[in-house]
Amino acid sequence: MIGAKRLQKAAIVAGGTLLMLALVIIAGFFVSKSIRLSLSLRQHTTRSSAQLQADGSLDASGAAAVTGVRRGVILDVGASVRQWPEPSSREALQLLNDPGADDLMTAMYTWANDTVHITEELTEALLRRLLQQMNEDEPDSGQVMFLPRGTNMTELTGMFVSLARDVLAYLRDSRSIALLRLLRDFAGRGAMSMSDVDPDVLQAEVTQLLNVSRLNQWYGSTSKKDTVETQTRPWRTAATTAATTQGPPQLLLGGAAAGRRMLSVSQATQRARADTTARHLLATASIPVIRTDQAVKQLAIPTASDLLTLQDMVCAVQSFSPTGLKGMLMPSAAEMTSAGVDDTADAGKAITCKPHPKVGTFYHGGVTFRPVVIPVVFHCQRFMQGDVLQPPIWNPQEAGQNLIDITNKFYEGTGIQFKLQEVRSDVKKHPYLLLSTLDDWQSCTGNPSQETAGFPCLQETAKFPEVAELAEKHVVNVLIGGSQTPMFCNTTASDAVCTTLYYGYTGSIGPWFTQASATWREGLSEENWIVMTWDFFAPEVANSKRFWDGGAVTLAHELGHYLGVMHTHEGAEPCEGEGLDKADAVPDTPVNRQVEQWAAENNLAASLASWCSDFRNGKQPQPKDLLQYNSCKMDGTTDNVFNLMSYLPNACNMMLSPNQVARLQWAVATFRPKMMAAYAV
Repeated sequence: MIGAKRLQKAAIVAGGTLLMLALVIIAGFFVSKSIRLSLSLRQHTTRSSAQLQADGSLDASGAAAVTGVRRGVILDVGASVRQWPEPSSREALQLLNDPGADDLMTAMYTWANDTVHITEELTEALLRRLLQQMNEDEPDSGQVMFLPRGTNMTELTGMFVSLARDVLAYLRDSRSIALLRLLRDFAGRGAMSMSDVDPDVLQAEVTQLLNVSRLNQWYGSTSKKDTVETQTRPWRTAATTAATTQGPPQLLLGGAAAGRRMLSVSQATQRARADTTARHLLATASIPVIRTDQAVKQLAIPTASDLLTLQDMVCAVQSFSPTGLKGMLMPSAAEMTSAGVDDTADAGKAITCKPHPKVGTFYHGGVTFRPVVIPVVFHCQRFMQGDVLQPPIWNPQEAGQNLIDITNKFYEGTGIQFKLQEVRSDVKKHPYLLLSTLDDWQSCTGNPSQETAGFPCLQETAKFPEVAELAEKHVVNVLIGGSQTPMFCNTTASDAVCTTLYYGYTGSIGPWFTQASATWREGLSEENWIVMTWDFFAPEVANSKRFWDGGAVTLAHELGHYLGVMHTHEGAEPCEGEGLDKADAVPDTPVNRQVEQWAAENNLAASLASWCSDFRNGKQPQPKDLLQYNSCKMDGTTDNVFNLMSYLPNACNMMLSPNQVARLQWAVATFRPKMMAAYAV
């Protein structure tokens, strides 16, 4: 009996020893893992901090391209994930008051607060006061500032004041220090104080930035939506033959003599991408919108559509002005003749608009369009800075809804609307959203290095089951990533990927192009997506009512490509073709060069932005001032300076033409029938 008890006691002791040993081994495993995680986070934080300058910019190396893009390795080993609190919160104020506050966090909160507090009205008031002071012999502040000799102060003041809504973005992009400081102080105190501003820096910025030529350059550089150049060749004669046929619209097949290639800026990149990303727009019969009373009476569609006149264009956008067209006159006969524009019976008179025809269901040769409301899901890609999730996304639903609401205004009356289904930004719930580093995040975008990093990464994102199942249901997937803000990009580093990001890009090369992807099909996720930079999703940067719809302009423009229309300036040679032979295959859009580029070259970009800003603020600018926008010097017409599918200052994007609407309806009915069936209303 005693021996049995001793054996039982020994067994208990041995079992306890083994249990303790197991606990030590397990604890050692987690301690080791914790040490490795801590080291990984420390190394990552050190690397990130070393890149950040005092103003939140990166070092000279910028966000260099990587050969391959890595995903979420830090999260995989159990790192805690946190996001900075909202800028208006008590927690944010406490963080900012900490003497050791992170520079990037401070810069981000500053941008967020600027967007809220530096209003258009405050900006206009400061500009008037500042420019008035420079026009006085003895400024009240005691600080003398000079503009270049010969500056027309009246013209300069009028230009900048009318563009007050854009001035904050202009100063941000120009990396202003002194003028931006004055603007912040004025917004905070309601008074202009120069005591905290270096007078030499202020004088340099006044000379460089309060300058119409510099402003023109800025509008020229910021008006491109997808930062691409295009090339095409004349359409085959068959295009006009196709227009007269009965039955389904006759489509041109791709070939050496036809089509359009949508290529990146670099010629070397163009050649490298030609085989994999070339796009040629599909020329079709002319497809104007059919009135309801005509839709049931005839199947044949008119083979041509008149170019929109200046009066047509102004009438098309009247809903964007709070005062409509009140007080606006058509140019006089002499003004129109001098500009090479056809004189009309309405010359010199108040603008009157014909009743807008009610758009019926598009029907032709068996192709029937049904109005749709298409769901959209935003996928916000992110990365880690230490244990902080970047970039901050504080109100994702609000940001996404703002984009959808404004996009729907652009598409009003087209039979196509969109609805926000979801915004995904939670990397724990959706791990595919997490990229490993800033470099990876900047590279997983539309950019000139897309053959080695950008496009493959975006397609990889689209292949994740969580994304692919949405595409199979014909939801539009919009991928968000990359930034050109100084918090994440050093724009002075010419080799940085972030300096060449496309604002947006459509990764859907379907059969509405004559050289479509051989593997494209409706519902295939990796060939049906859109990408936009974080800048155009974030309310703190460009997606806010504080600005002129920058984010929604980009989204609406890319959705146009996704569903079947191209740029109004398409063409291998500037200004080639007319009617169906015109490169966008839309007869009623006047042929034009890239408006923003041409206008910037001729110092007219800021004037155009000013006209549109005044119009949308209800100030009744006169249409005669638009006669000078005739980039192709075409007799009888002017450029459509309001067209969503052109490159324009954000305030000017206000319309799609009737033929563009019809082309969208035709393309959806022809190539996305499952989408139409799923979301018809």
